[in-house]
Amino acid sequence: MPALRLPAAALLFSIAAVSGSANAQNASLRLTWTPSGGSPKTCVFTADSTGVNMDGNGALTATGSFATADCPSGGGGGVSDPVITNGLDATDLPSPTSVGTSTTVTWAATADSCAYNNVFPSGATVANWPSTGTACANASDCAQTHTTPITYPAIAGSYQFGLTCTKAGAANPATTTRTVTVNSVGGGETCVAPSGLSRTTSLYVEYNAGPSTGRTVDGTKFEEVFGHNTSGSTRFFPGTSNLNQRLFIPRNSYVSLKFTVPSNLPAQTYGMFRFEETQPQTSPARMSMTISKSCGDFATTATAPLTNRCVLNDANVTSNNNFMWGYYPGNASMCQLVPGETYYLNIVHAGLSAPTTSYCAAGSCGNVVQNQKGGGSGWPTVIGGDTE
Repeated sequence: MPALRLPAAALLFSIAAVSGSANAQNASLRLTWTPSGGSPKTCVFTADSTGVNMDGNGALTATGSFATADCPSGGGGGVSDPVITNGLDATDLPSPTSVGTSTTVTWAATADSCAYNNVFPSGATVANWPSTGTACANASDCAQTHTTPITYPAIAGSYQFGLTCTKAGAANPATTTRTVTVNSVGGGETCVAPSGLSRTTSLYVEYNAGPSTGRTVDGTKFEEVFGHNTSGSTRFFPGTSNLNQRLFIPRNSYVSLKFTVPSNLPAQTYGMFRFEETQPQTSPARMSMTISKSCGDFATTATAPLTNRCVLNDANVTSNNNFMWGYYPGNASMCQLVPGETYYLNIVHAGLSAPTTSYCAAGSCGNVVQNQKGGGSGWPTVIGGDTE
């Protein structure tokens, strides 16, 4: 049964009881209050046989029941449910991602307390984000914007992040959850990407035609993306000619596609990775690429014997820019590759001067890249992605 304890000076009330005394049994308190943005209402509280009394501090006390009409929250005491005003989402916790990547989680709540409620893989701990425990302990603390940097440990798996917030007297808690798939780095390779970037190993790709053409591939292999073949096995480098692929790269992540130039690639074979995006998903509509001997190499200057023709920095994806490569001795206008050698095509939605400042605002972003045939006899003869 609800107990009422209110300062006498805070109320406009009348006591209707047979005795008329301040401690009358079964007295009715008529409390006048004004809801936010509304008109004054009179809420009736009926005391039980203990009556209405005044304690030593001058506050009226009573035990009884509220009427079902004209009382705050219909007689429930007027305490609103807590609200998580900035919850866990794909902006802060993109999925999928890779072990070792870092991100920043931001949240706030209108609540009296919040607790961590996470489920991580066995043996995994996330620094600064405990599996359980108190996240905020009072209304002022909870209302603050909490900004927490985290780094995924070297354990792949499904990470469920959660917060549960409560408020004294409220009927329901507030919750927010976000599940992130954390992949291991493929191939056992050591990548040299800057801290704060993670390699995408499970990559979602579409033709420019739309989601009906989508597929998830091994994001560490060139042939899985640019060697896609609708009528047979994937094609190794140089891949399928004139194939458009929209690569969905998570925010603060990159793709590094490993390929080996065929040892018998004929001289004067060349091609290019060409941008022809009409609906860019990054802002600004830019991205960068390198061809390197190292996975995740986003240096602004190529390492010899490669030249700076192997670096495409901050290119506009809507302006028909292209990144030309070839086995074309003596041609200084392209990134020169050597038959039999292994390279990485590194791609990031950022400029190389600040590769950890992503142009992808939230979740993952996909811009179209075309694997365009330039010339030479090293390409398979294809029409529309199928071998003639």
